[in-house]
This record gives sequence, C-alpha cells and structure tokens, in this order.
Amino acid sequence: MTALPLDTDLIRAEFPAFREPSLDGWAFFENAGGSYTSQQVLGRLEHYYRANKVQPYGFYPASREAGAAMDLAHRRMAQALNVGMDWIHFGPSTSGNTYALGHAFAGWLKPGDAVVVTNQDHEANGGAWRRLADRGVVIREWQVDPVTGHLDPAALDKLLDSKVRAVCFPHASNIVGEINPVHEIVQKAKSYGAVTVVDGVSYAPHGLPDLLELGCDIYLFSAYKVYGPHQGVMAVRPSLASELPNQGH
Repeated sequence: MTALPLDTDLIRAEFPAFREPSLDGWAFFENAGGSYTSQQVLGRLEHYYRANKVQPYGFYPASREAGAAMDLAHRRMAQALNVGMDWIHFGPSTSGNTYALGHAFAGWLKPGDAVVVTNQDHEANGGAWRRLADRGVVIREWQVDPVTGHLDPAALDKLLDSKVRAVCFPHASNIVGEINPVHEIVQKAKSYGAVTVVDGVSYAPHGLPDLLELGCDIYLFSAYKVYGPHQGVMAVRPSLASELPNQGH
C-alpha cells in the first residue's frame, strides 16, 4: 500500500483559526488547553445554538432534529472507538466524568476492597480514585521507576490479589510521554476479576484507541483535545454501567 502525502494546505483550510488575524504568527503547544476546532465542528455548534437548542426527542421538528443529532454523535463516537452506542457517555470534561465515576464506584465498592492507582497520572484523573480511601477502600499505588518514569507491568503483579476490584492507569503519561501496554495490563487485572479504567486523555490526540482490542472496561478522554467541543467522552462497558449506582436522573 502506497502512503498518501499529507496535504497540509488542505488540512489547514479546515481550521478557521489559521485565518484568524489575532493568532497570526503564533503556534500553541499547550495540550492541556485543548485544540482549536475544525470548521465542521463550529458549523454543527452554530446550527445547534441557532436552530435546535430545545428539549430533544419531542414531537415537533426542531426537537426531533436535536435528538437525531445527539444519536448521530453517539453513533459516530462508537464507530471511532469500535464499540456499541450503549458504551458512549458525554460529560463536561474528563476530570468531571472521572469525578462522577469515582462517586459511582464509592457506592459500588465495599470497605476493604482495593483499588490500584499509579503515580504516572494527572492528579485530576487519579485523585478521584485516591479519595475512595475516605470510604474505607484500600488504595495501592503502582509506582513508576524514579529514574526512567517507566511503569513496569511486572511490578503490578505484586499489587494484585482477590481484594482488588479496579486498576486505574493512564494509556499514555502526560508527564513522561510513555505509552503503556493497555492490553497486557488489562489481562493481568482480569485474571483477578478486577475492572480496568484507562485515562486516555494524553493518548487519544495521537492515536485512535480500539477499545475492543484493548479490552478495558472504561476509557476516558477529552473531545476538546481532538478538535471537538469542550466535552469529555467516557466509554463504559454496558454490563459494568448497569451495576454502578446512578449519579443523575
């Protein structure tokens, strides 16, 4: 297969920020700040605020169109991640989604259950799990090599036993940039009956995660870091989602 050349002029033409006079001469490398959106995203947002900002799934045309647009968003995201539509949940941000998820796990776990976290995470995505200690959950830290920043899968073996209910770790570290072997880690956790929660915020902007291939139970990332609106995407295995207590309606 012959690789097609990357047409940078064509790509740049899809992003109005490149034509914004106030941004001329600037390049932004602040990944935490997200990314400028494409014209397609801006067009959909403009249409929604102009025509469909109503209660969706009603009987009148604008409401039906709003519901159809929501369904399309779930369907397209599910296709991108290679899962069913019932996996996909949108929220305000990955930090917000993780916070709500942590609250749900607090009602699902029992005192004495253990959760594995790492010190390779962003605090905003690891702190929600560490706070479960206030509910009697035992927190076990999978530590990186202090010299290389490497998260050694062999070190995880010493932390796993029948008390571990969840293993929470990053797909890629936003500190050292290491891409972790998600499938290998998932298999280790599964052998002890633990669920896996993968923070994909720093990986999703650089690769398209295939969740069925990775095998994880929960995967989170931020749409605004992949040229989308300021929302977080949380994919949850439906069988697990049905066990977790509701956090809203």
